[in-house]
Amino acid sequence: MAKKRVSGAWRINLDTIIKKNITHVVAMYQQKVVADYSLGDEAGYHLTGDDAGRVWFKLIDYTGNVPLKGKRFDYKTANPATTKDLQELLELEVK
Repeated sequence: MAKKRVSGAWRINLDTIIKKNITHVVAMYQQKVVADYSLGDEAGYHLTGDDAGRVWFKLIDYTGNVPLKGKRFDYKTANPATTKDLQELLELEVK
């Protein structure tokens, strides 16, 4: 999955990202992680156009200690921009 698409237009509040100290972003397809990223040092809101009011992120290659790419999780959500505590997500891993 292209980094550009994942960093694009999220319907999420930047305050949520800051307050929850979110640093790890994954892209999932059919409950499988297809891409792993870390948040870079830039984020903001689209001000105009079709994506006005949505959030964008500068993403970098994942730099953490818990890579998730390729793993499958029993985690269903209708919201493509959802947050989940890493430990809680790991408990949902399908092995």
